[in-house]
Amino acid sequence: MAVTTATARRARLVAGAPYAGLALAAIAIAWSFAVTVLRHTAPMGLPLDDSYIYLTYAKQFGRGQPFTYFPGGGYSAGSTSVLWPMLLAPFWALGARGHALVWVSFVVSTALYVLAVLGVYRLVAPIAGRRAAVLGAVIVLAIAPFAWTALSGMEVAFASALLVAAIRQLRDAPRAGPPPWRLAVCLAAASLSRPEATLLVIAIVAIRVLGRLRHRELVAAAAWLAPLAAPLAWLTANKLLAGNWFPNTGVAKSHFYLPGFDWTYWRDAVLVLTGRMLRGLFWDPTSPLVWPRAFAVAWLVGAARVIGWARRERQVLVGAVILGAPFVLLLAVIASSGLWSFQNFRYIAPAFPLLAITAGCALAPIRGDRVARGHALATIAIVVGFAIAAVPSLIGNARLYAQGAMDTNTQVVAIGHYLHDKLPDARVMFHDAGAIAYYGDGPVFDMLGLVTNHQAGIANHGPGARFEFLDNLPPAQRVTHFAYYPSWMGTPEFFGADLLHTPLRPGFAPGRLAGDGDMQILTASWDHVGTGRRPLSDHAGWTIVDRLNVADLASEAAHRWTAALGRRAIGDPTARWSLVHREVRTRGLVVDGGRTIRGGTERFTLAVDAGKPVRLVLRTGGARAYPYHETITQPVAMRILDDAGHELAHATLPPPPADASFVEVAFLLPAGAPATVHTETAAPYRAFHWFALQPE
Repeated sequence: MAVTTATARRARLVAGAPYAGLALAAIAIAWSFAVTVLRHTAPMGLPLDDSYIYLTYAKQFGRGQPFTYFPGGGYSAGSTSVLWPMLLAPFWALGARGHALVWVSFVVSTALYVLAVLGVYRLVAPIAGRRAAVLGAVIVLAIAPFAWTALSGMEVAFASALLVAAIRQLRDAPRAGPPPWRLAVCLAAASLSRPEATLLVIAIVAIRVLGRLRHRELVAAAAWLAPLAAPLAWLTANKLLAGNWFPNTGVAKSHFYLPGFDWTYWRDAVLVLTGRMLRGLFWDPTSPLVWPRAFAVAWLVGAARVIGWARRERQVLVGAVILGAPFVLLLAVIASSGLWSFQNFRYIAPAFPLLAITAGCALAPIRGDRVARGHALATIAIVVGFAIAAVPSLIGNARLYAQGAMDTNTQVVAIGHYLHDKLPDARVMFHDAGAIAYYGDGPVFDMLGLVTNHQAGIANHGPGARFEFLDNLPPAQRVTHFAYYPSWMGTPEFFGADLLHTPLRPGFAPGRLAGDGDMQILTASWDHVGTGRRPLSDHAGWTIVDRLNVADLASEAAHRWTAALGRRAIGDPTARWSLVHREVRTRGLVVDGGRTIRGGTERFTLAVDAGKPVRLVLRTGGARAYPYHETITQPVAMRILDDAGHELAHATLPPPPADASFVEVAFLLPAGAPATVHTETAAPYRAFHWFALQPE
């Protein structure tokens, strides 16, 4: 009996040794990141401001105000992951307030990082053996950007652990009947961890439902739909309360909501960016993967092993998910935004453990004693080689992590504390929505639209649209302060006194993630509002009956305005889609937002009295050249047409004058002219404002 007990104990120790070793290695990596941060900055910080967005939502959940961003702020669709802030919220409610929640986020991220690594081991071991499972897990540990993103306080480790667990649960699930409750919960949770994971879960559920329907298992088919109930409720709430199905980040960063979008651009962008991504991951020496070309070969060999296992075990769906899941995540990012390398690969990072699963399977056992011994030695050599090769990249990423944490502490964290301590009643507009809101804990407005609904579209249209939004804000909605990089937003007319500067400290890591060198708190000044709302020349006897403010999205929508702004190209900045021009006239400053009409056509509807003639005035001119806009130096002949293409009026737009002043050109439309008109020119022109005047 004693011998049996000792043998069993020894077997348990042998079986548990890989788990212990891998867990200790993952914890050591996390510990090294924290130590590196604390060597350069105090207190402990997170490298991305977006991590603090989740802490803010967690704080609001802990207060019993879920899905809001500040007390009284209403529903906010800014949380890309629904569950991640929910996971952190109980810690806030139990007393982890302020900076303590930063440590909680780091520790929980570390635990999930460990679980993701161990999950890869547990998934690969029954398929390809324990040695292959160790390699798969070591590959995950060796991907330094995965450690960086998993420990950053974002949802990366959470989504990764859930996806690996879901595949393992799917592997062990019965081949008939409803899903086991653990699998159903895991799929539902994964679908709420990241939008790309939602697509993967939908695909898995759809295949299982179709299979159950084919065998007339109607109850089981209905049960397989259960994991989709939670994401469906989330998407519906977003649509009803925020106006878009997916989170606000989907509007702020997705191809589909950007100016100049068309399907030919999307097709070209997906093809080009997919090629760049595959090259960047599996070929370029700068890949986040260790030995990327060897990794690609290992993945192909492992894919053959997974296919063989799936056929033997009749686990076709599981094999397909193992091979296809990482590419579903990668291509979903490419198809939605293209930001595959953004902020140290944070958007595609959950795919890394899934790629490692197949690559690890390349070392599945080979029959034959001599071959087996050589295989074991080769496995040890490869694992050790991977670990050694990963060390420089892990050190570099730890330093980059510390650099990011130092910069967030220097800028957004400092601003949040200043607002909380010295301006508790301020209403603040910002473009970095995380730490300022978390520590400031007051009413805020996100100019980029990540946490403020209906705002991302304005930000996407560039500086002219942002200016017009501010210029037309009702007094009751105006903010008291800005927390900005002043050079970013192009709205200096609204800036008053600067109250706080946060210049970055000297950097110590190659590259840094901070957007600029000095974020400031500025008082808001509304002294120059509305300077461009009337024609600049005299129109005695005529009165304004309607006004189309070009680049003001609300005014454009009210007038059903459309224009040929040009086709989007990959990487176009928002500044390409609108502009702001300022000039000082005898009566004072005039500021107006406008656009370059590249295709020579605008179409809009006017609210006029059909029984009177209309003097239609176009404000054009400005500078001959603006960054990212076409240079205009020649006069442009313009025709005003009705819907049938009949000419109503024509005139020549002079080139922008040498002094870069506004020019206004008038067109006389006869009484009875249709309410909807459009322009026609043979060359680009600028449009800042359209005024419709009629006799008094």
